[in-house]
Amino acid sequence: MATYMQPILSLPAARQDQSPLFSRIPAELRSEIFALALADYPDPSPDSRYAAETCYTRPSYFAPRKSDTRLLRTCRAVYQEAWFLPFVLREQTHWLTSSDRAPPEYDPTKDLNTLISTLDIIAEQHGTDHVETNGLRVFAQMWALERKQLAIMLRMLPRLRPRSLTLTIRHADWWWWESDQPLRFEGDWIWSANQFLPPSVREFHIELESVQRKKEQVDSIARQMAERWVFKRTDGVALFADASGAANTVDTWTGSSTWNDETWTRDESRPGQIDYYILSVVFRPRHAVERRGGHVSPLAARVAEQDFAMNRHELRLIWVPPAPDPRLAEQEEESNEGEEDGEEDEEEDEEAGTGHEDEETDEVDEHV
Repeated sequence: MATYMQPILSLPAARQDQSPLFSRIPAELRSEIFALALADYPDPSPDSRYAAETCYTRPSYFAPRKSDTRLLRTCRAVYQEAWFLPFVLREQTHWLTSSDRAPPEYDPTKDLNTLISTLDIIAEQHGTDHVETNGLRVFAQMWALERKQLAIMLRMLPRLRPRSLTLTIRHADWWWWESDQPLRFEGDWIWSANQFLPPSVREFHIELESVQRKKEQVDSIARQMAERWVFKRTDGVALFADASGAANTVDTWTGSSTWNDETWTRDESRPGQIDYYILSVVFRPRHAVERRGGHVSPLAARVAEQDFAMNRHELRLIWVPPAPDPRLAEQEEESNEGEEDGEEDEEEDEEAGTGHEDEETDEVDEHV
């Protein structure tokens, strides 16, 4: 890549005095135009579409994402000004999962090395030590997250400066989802991730996905997360969630109930389909949370002030079924007692009624 780009970037471009794009439109506005033209999108080719019966097929990921780079081939001036935009604009996506949970074209070693070399080239051309991008998205299974693989990946990308970091936990990424265990989320991986969390990250999104019938569990995990968890960038800035939950976003989608030739009828909303529920918790600097009308939980603020003095148990998020309301239990008990009394009365009436019926039967027999 570097060998191909070097002569294009080093040679001067022809003057563009006759081009309104360069002679009339300022560079800032021109950059926005280039960004619209070079933004990535799912490959619309039918042959590129992922099979529905996979763990990685989902909204915005029904096919590999691509960028149309024909604009860069129009002239040297355009190329020199916008050659790096397809990379910077694209959300860099990585899967910290087993191989069957990621798209077939994803090769963790190859893709990570390509990302590192691209960052080196852009940084060298711009004369900086890092490259700021729109976003980084990571799909992670729980086992990979708890083995500190997010921290390992961030450590390998010292030049990458994403403005947004999104961690997505899918339905099949939770611990023991196969046996329908209650949702839980360990938090001791946070310490290692904080050691390499870039100072460019303005928003850290954690997407929690499960089946619709576990909506209550997802909501509970999200509330605990906003109450206890804090992230800290390498520049010392802490990122908090809005404890009120007002900043959370909710989404839903419907996918196939068959993955890897196995149909999960237990989770079906309709034959062949599963309805998913997604709640996204976003962590921002405290001033950004408060500027939006939210507030930081006292516990989270204390954790940040005490340099994250929380143990593993305190960081663990787990759904516990709500305790029954004692008033409802009393009402149910009274209702049951009422039903028992009613049943006894009915039994007495039936016994009395049976006697009358016998008398009536005898009278009829006598008349006959």
